[in-house]
Amino acid sequence: MGASPRNLMQVLTTSEPSLNLDAANAELAELSAEDRLHWGDRHFGERMALLGSMQKTSCALTHLLANVNRDREVVFVDTGFHFRETLQLRDRLIRKYKVDVVTLYPEETPEQQEERFGRKLHLFVDGQPECCRLRKEEPFLNYMRESGKKLIVNGVRRTEGGRRKQLKFVMPDPRIDGFVLHPLLDWSDEQLAEFIRAKDVPIHPLHEQNYPSIGCQCCTTPVGPGEDPRAGRWRHLRQQGEQPAYCGINFTDGGGI
Repeated sequence: MGASPRNLMQVLTTSEPSLNLDAANAELAELSAEDRLHWGDRHFGERMALLGSMQKTSCALTHLLANVNRDREVVFVDTGFHFRETLQLRDRLIRKYKVDVVTLYPEETPEQQEERFGRKLHLFVDGQPECCRLRKEEPFLNYMRESGKKLIVNGVRRTEGGRRKQLKFVMPDPRIDGFVLHPLLDWSDEQLAEFIRAKDVPIHPLHEQNYPSIGCQCCTTPVGPGEDPRAGRWRHLRQQGEQPAYCGINFTDGGGI
């Protein structure tokens, strides 16, 4: 469980006291996305890592990271349920940008997990959070902690709505006793699309087939006209109860704000 909003101020004052968050956010607000990555590299060095989601924002950040410091790691979690095209995109980014992509795997195969629980967790409202935790969050956070990483870079943006409208450029992430940096936080959809076009950034081919947001194959469907861009995520759970919006791998999507 993440920290409550009331407890967030405690996190702000106890995590890495050498980083003044108010001053850092004021500085970051005036910088370009690339310079925000330079800021992260300057303050955290090899303790900074990009969470490689293979979404459009992640691809754009991989392009920028290659300009800033291609020795910084891009961390990608292979859940065992990805679309073939997702893995192909990962490999294409490695070839194009020569970045260091670290691929992580859950402790169990999908078959081993199903045998242990006696069902496919992702098919049930009460099982999906545990499936995401075991196959995405746990491998990622274990690696971040064990490797001593203190700054997670991700591509969330305020225009995506929900909790993301409340985010700041750099925020605490107590799961790693460190921070999360949002270099694209103030980018619009139009800015992102123009950057991808102008820089010829590789993106997921399924975007052209009405998949605006792409996760595991078993939990992602195309989106119809007029639907929310994330309507295709966990669509099969909608009739069982409240549909999840995010998997929880980003602390700020949960109880952290």
